[in-house]
Amino acid sequence: MTSRALVPGLALAFVTLAAPASAQTLSGTWEIESQGRRGAQTMTLSLVQDGAELTGTVTLAMGGRRGGGGGGAGAREIVIEDGSVEGNAFGFAITLEFAGNSVTQSFSGTFEGDSMEGTIEGGRGGGRPFAGRRGS
Repeated sequence: MTSRALVPGLALAFVTLAAPASAQTLSGTWEIESQGRRGAQTMTLSLVQDGAELTGTVTLAMGGRRGGGGGGAGAREIVIEDGSVEGNAFGFAITLEFAGNSVTQSFSGTFEGDSMEGTIEGGRGGGRPFAGRRGS
């Protein structure tokens, strides 16, 4: 009878010990791509997850053409606002400012291991899907 009681107890202990190791986090550097009006747009997300809170930055490549916000090409880093994580779902917003105007874009999606996918809402048009991978 002792061995019968021992097996379920060992199984419970194994599951309890394995749970923290399998917990996922969004922390890290991610490269995501979405299709915009001018073709593919690549962004770098530098994310820090602390429980349900998500902070970090989004780095965008800004072209020298219309909407570049200063005429020159280069990268622009924008701080994430209102970031949150629940299970494997996440969301955050960024505010883009250019030529005296501001546009808020909302990102929402899911992640599994080193992959993520979701939608960017805001600006002109409807939502744009994105997909990305965590860098090493």
